Amino acid sequence: MMEPFVGNDYRKRVLAAVERRGGPGESDSFELYDIPVDEAERLDDAAVATRLDEVWAFWQKQRDHPKYRVLVARLVAEHDERSAPLRHKTGRIAEARAVSTRRELRDQQRFELLDNAIARLNERYGGIPRSKRAGLDEIGAMGGLGPAEIATRLRRHRIVDDAPAAPAVPAPPRVSLSAQQRAQIADLLAEFDRLRDGDPTPTLLTLLHLDTDDATERGVIQSRAAALNDRARELAAGRFRAVLDELLVHVNDVLLADPALAQEYRQSVVDAVTDHLRPRVRAAVLVEDELGAQDHEFLLDDARARGLGSRDARTAIAALAAEFGAAVQPAPSAPGEPVEVPSSPKRLWENDLRAARAALRNGLPVRARSAIADARATAGDDAEALRRIAAVADEIERVIGQAVTDSHRARDLADEKRHVAALELLEAVYRRARDIDLLPDADGRIEERLERSRAIVARAAEAARTASAGDPASLTAAAEMRRQIVDHDELNAAASGLAVEPPRNARVVADGGAITVSWEPSATESVTYRVVRIGFDGSTRTLGRTAATELSDGSADDPVPPVYEVTAILAGHQSVPARTDATSTPSAEPRPAVPARPTPPPPDDPPPITSVRVEGDIVRFDWPAGVTEAMVVIRPDAAPEHPADPSAVSSKVTNTRYQIDDGYPIPANIPRPCHVAVASCRRSPHGKLVVASAFGPSARAHAQSTGAAG
Repeated sequence: MMEPFVGNDYRKRVLAAVERRGGPGESDSFELYDIPVDEAERLDDAAVATRLDEVWAFWQKQRDHPKYRVLVARLVAEHDERSAPLRHKTGRIAEARAVSTRRELRDQQRFELLDNAIARLNERYGGIPRSKRAGLDEIGAMGGLGPAEIATRLRRHRIVDDAPAAPAVPAPPRVSLSAQQRAQIADLLAEFDRLRDGDPTPTLLTLLHLDTDDATERGVIQSRAAALNDRARELAAGRFRAVLDELLVHVNDVLLADPALAQEYRQSVVDAVTDHLRPRVRAAVLVEDELGAQDHEFLLDDARARGLGSRDARTAIAALAAEFGAAVQPAPSAPGEPVEVPSSPKRLWENDLRAARAALRNGLPVRARSAIADARATAGDDAEALRRIAAVADEIERVIGQAVTDSHRARDLADEKRHVAALELLEAVYRRARDIDLLPDADGRIEERLERSRAIVARAAEAARTASAGDPASLTAAAEMRRQIVDHDELNAAASGLAVEPPRNARVVADGGAITVSWEPSATESVTYRVVRIGFDGSTRTLGRTAATELSDGSADDPVPPVYEVTAILAGHQSVPARTDATSTPSAEPRPAVPARPTPPPPDDPPPITSVRVEGDIVRFDWPAGVTEAMVVIRPDAAPEHPADPSAVSSKVTNTRYQIDDGYPIPANIPRPCHVAVASCRRSPHGKLVVASAFGPSARAHAQSTGAAG
């Protein structure tokens, strides 16, 4: 159940959090519209529509808000596209599953750094050294974890005593800019980045394409500021121009007006980046008490990206390493210079095992399998190492095996046009094993398959939402969409409202040996007509399809004049047929209808299902020898034409499920009465489901209203 919408609470709780994380790209539609993702299936469409309107109205009121105007302007511009999947239940459920998947991956990433550090400490010390416990709090905080989450994660691990670490020497206090001025500069730089594409601009020096190593070069700063000011004068009036002008004022006031203030600003940048690097350096040296060359290079890149020059970055990292009593293997000063990191064989397999665990947690079991192979190669005959490697390898193979099975099943469901069910499986596969498309027998790129099913489900939801009984075009669109997806409940209900009127006054005109079938058009627009010839012996043959109102029959004369059936068809829905023997004509005497003779199945079809009957709400039939799967095809408006009838609802049933349920229960959402037919199935040599091309002679039944036998 949703809480009532309160604007002030929403601004503090949602807008502030989204702004802090970097904008709508770091959020999702359920958070932005303040809808609980766990309630997606239980909420009704009217309640969700009300919430969407409330949030939309609140955004409109906030368009001039001094802090959130840029964010709100983007939300307003993207409202129609962002809100569309939430307006209809099926689309909302699909969107909720996608959002839950993304949130789970984000949570895995939040805990990844902490879990890796815990694993390394356990492997080296047999537990968590008491002196390193505080360091884990800092590492967890880097991933956005709170103290309670970190404490819960650590409960299962043993704390061991060791020599207390030497207390860190606090840095001497420094003079800094006023908090208000630093906050104004930071807010303007953040807004500047949101209004343009390109690399981040963390400092005023970065705005001038300089870094802290250049902070004392007053002449360079002055020339760069003048050039940027000239370019700003060429910009059109607007928010971007206003932000840039304000930043240039700060450049003049902070970097040019007073050398002492420029030095204070430089030092404030160095201090801020040092504070950012401190937990990362501590994490890097926590286990080995040494900062390796690769970690050093990574930290250097991080510091440079935040505005430090190379000299200041190296100094800050060295000071932090010394603060934690760790030695430093310096990174190469020249790009491409090789770095040799000495490792023992034991260190190598431990690193590979950690990489495998991390990959498995991140939903990359194929990458984890490769890391396990490397670990085995470097472990040699170390029995303890091989035992630990085998335990992780077993879990990796279990995850891959389940993902492959689910992926194959999702492929079959998609082939059967059951994209709602396929989407649910594909999301689970993507969450656990999104790199299985690297396997030799993969069914295709998992992301592409996932997006394809999501797109079809979203289009189906939109077609169902816009379908209206008073709008034949929208009903036709829903029926056309139903050709692509058969398990979308709302779409099926909407498409069932499409009624196709029959043609009228079907008749035969004989002229000089040529026979022409003609009829008056259906009252439904844009239909096509199918004409079937019924011989005196019950044999049938389709003459063809046409959008016109007549069709010639060039067949040889029969001893008894044939009967013709004309059916109007639109988007897979068909009318009641009009027959030429329903009215009297001079050239043919009316006769009773001759039942159609079933067409024999092709020789490669499996043996047909027989004795189909409906008993109450259960479809029962006889299974031929060797057939273990069947396709139950149901249409409320007419008998299914063939097993792939796009206007029918199809469901596969195995003989095992049939025995458990004592038949096939007709789903409650299918209106009664309805027409039922059952086709046999087989598996191809590659495991793909192959459905018979036709129903057997006794494979059809009619289900009366609920509770009656058919």
